[in-house]
Amino acid sequence: MTLLAQMAIQGAVGFAIGAGTNDLAIRWVFNALFTKKKKLIAENTKEVICNELMTSEKIVAKLSSPGVKAALERDIRRQLDDLGDTAKSVLGNVGKGVGAALPDLLKEEVRAFAKVADLFDNDLRATVARICANQMSAYLAGHLPQLIEETDIWNIVYETIMSYDEQKLVLLTRQVANRELRGVTLWGGMIGAVVGVAMSLVMWAIS
Repeated sequence: MTLLAQMAIQGAVGFAIGAGTNDLAIRWVFNALFTKKKKLIAENTKEVICNELMTSEKIVAKLSSPGVKAALERDIRRQLDDLGDTAKSVLGNVGKGVGAALPDLLKEEVRAFAKVADLFDNDLRATVARICANQMSAYLAGHLPQLIEETDIWNIVYETIMSYDEQKLVLLTRQVANRELRGVTLWGGMIGAVVGVAMSLVMWAIS
């Protein structure tokens, strides 16, 4: 066998061994990690999220931002518009005779409801929506930390991880870090190939 052929074979074998052992090691580490340390991972993830990534202060700051207030205001305004349209529709149906079967007292209540809804013109609806949005934002800013503490809402993170299948967690984690893990596997293969070629040269030099 020529030296070049021996180097090629040894390099290919070394690459397969290096890449294969690295891949097996990665699989073993992830499987062992999520099988034996699942509870610890869930607890630590919960702690990181509630104490570092999504603290009460950060959530309050986000909810108090102009963008969130504007979204609240738009939604409240849309609800008020829908209420007004509903009132007009109901009043129209009563006037068309649909309300003939309704008791007189109920008819008066419907008409009163429609009249109240009619009082909310565009400017008034906009003002009410803006005031409600500001009040909601202020309430959340003042009470959110207490609500989070009392409800322990971040426990959802812990419970979700604990209920997740270990193999799905392994697959999900590997998918997230797929490029880096593939690099580790390839580097192991390259190192194995270099060792294989080096061994061929050493054997050739000795012989």
